[in-house]
Amino acid sequence: MAMGDPFPPAIGIVLVIGYGNTLRADDGAGPRVAARVSAWCLPGLTATAVHQLTPELAEPLANAELAIFVDARLADAGAGVEIVPLEPSRSGGINGHTSDPRSLLALAQAISGRHPRAWLVTLPAADLAMGERLSPGAERGVEDALAGIAALIERERRLRSGGDTR
Repeated sequence: MAMGDPFPPAIGIVLVIGYGNTLRADDGAGPRVAARVSAWCLPGLTATAVHQLTPELAEPLANAELAIFVDARLADAGAGVEIVPLEPSRSGGINGHTSDPRSLLALAQAISGRHPRAWLVTLPAADLAMGERLSPGAERGVEDALAGIAALIERERRLRSGGDTR
């Protein structure tokens, strides 16, 4: 590991999926986070930005050990980033071309017999008007989400190495 690298070289298979509409101001925060994570260039880490969650994402999810979904959520000023664990939905259904993370986890389970450990990271969104610029709150949310994702990846690394998970 080079001096100043935020992570050790091997972290397992981690998939970060940032989703939202980049033409609707703060709704584009998820894809922006995914682009920033991709720039980390860590072995075993794949980050992708998508407009919406689709069934095609189930196969890469089935091959991941850790999945982190990143999305914007409507929130009041001053709200922070929320990070919650996910489990597959019990229904397992996909509605048309769009889905939610729990349904995709259920689909991954159905096609492969397994699903990754998964987390949902949501950033506060105050402005969903047309435009590509994030509000100041969403910009702060991007930075906080990146820190939270880095912590989740480090936790995964410790799990894989049998170390402390705190």
